[in-house]
Amino acid sequence: MADAQAEMFKYFEPTVQWNNLQLSNIHTLASWGIGTAAGVLGLTGWNGFIFFLLNWVFLSTLVFFVKCQGKPAVFFKSSAMDIAVTPIMNTMLSYVLVWTLMHALVYIYD
Repeated sequence: MADAQAEMFKYFEPTVQWNNLQLSNIHTLASWGIGTAAGVLGLTGWNGFIFFLLNWVFLSTLVFFVKCQGKPAVFFKSSAMDIAVTPIMNTMLSYVLVWTLMHALVYIYD
C-alpha cells in the first residue's frame, strides 16, 4: 500500500504538464526548422524522411542529456518514451507540411 501511495505522489501534475508543454514546443519548433531545411535543400522521397529521423535522434539526444541532465524520469512520467517515441507522429506531420511547403516555394514556383 505504501509503495502505491508513494508512486501516486511521486510527480506533481502541474509540473509534469508544464514539462510536456515545453517538450511539445521544442518538438514543434524543431520540426518546422528541420522541414524548412529539408525543403530548401531539395530533399525528396526517402531522403527527406531519413533526414527527419537523423535530426529526431539528434534532438532527442540533446533533450535527454542537456535539458533532462540524463535523468528524464525526474521530469516525465514515462521518461524516455515521452521524449523520443510518443510525439514522433505529430511532429512528423508538422515536418511533412513544412517540408512540402518549402520545397514547393523554392523549387516549383521559381
